[in-house]
Amino acid sequence: MNYIHYNGGCPAGFISYTIQPGDTLYELAQRFNVTVNDIIAANPGLLPESLQVARIICIPRSDSDPACPTSNFYVIQNQDTLSAIAKAFQISIKSIVDVNPGIVPESLRIGQMICLPLSPLPYLLTISLNAKTLSFYRQGIFVKTYPVAIGKPSTPSPQGTFTIVNKVFNPGGPYGTRWMGLSARGYGIHGTNNPISIGTRASNGCIRMYNQDVNELYSQVLVGTTVKIYK
Repeated sequence: MNYIHYNGGCPAGFISYTIQPGDTLYELAQRFNVTVNDIIAANPGLLPESLQVARIICIPRSDSDPACPTSNFYVIQNQDTLSAIAKAFQISIKSIVDVNPGIVPESLRIGQMICLPLSPLPYLLTISLNAKTLSFYRQGIFVKTYPVAIGKPSTPSPQGTFTIVNKVFNPGGPYGTRWMGLSARGYGIHGTNNPISIGTRASNGCIRMYNQDVNELYSQVLVGTTVKIYK
């Protein structure tokens, strides 16, 4: 599971993709259900005739993302199997099949989006938008509260119950030292290169933390953890 990372340096609404040997813009456009022009527009200076292997590009999300009952989804990557996905998310293969009617486990396609059930993990993150804090609970017991920055009035943070769907180590730039993607598409909990923004309404909707705080939380929170964001 190494090639696709949500918002690993791309803006909200995009997937960060690492170019692999043999990739073409036409094939990528077909895979992600977008147009070649969409990809070029999102990556100024990209030359279709000479794609650089290992270069990271941003690909717009397709409107055909699955309508998942839990809002928790995953993009199939190279060499993925349902067994590996189930192990990574600490869920059963049967639970994946149950929320994806018609899925063929032996014929997974790179770029295919599948729904994932909520994972019954004993972890919970609650984020108070009014207090601008994130609280961490383990097995129902309060562990710690951290200060955060939330979305600006023009780009508010989403409210509701979500899950952590992926984790990225050292995404860099405005995402700081750690990224934890949410099932609210395009949003995540991450570090920052602007620490003075913590405690304010400053982001494009994501939840920002001090790098030392997000590093600490990242090492304890698993993919599948429930995240509740409320006023």
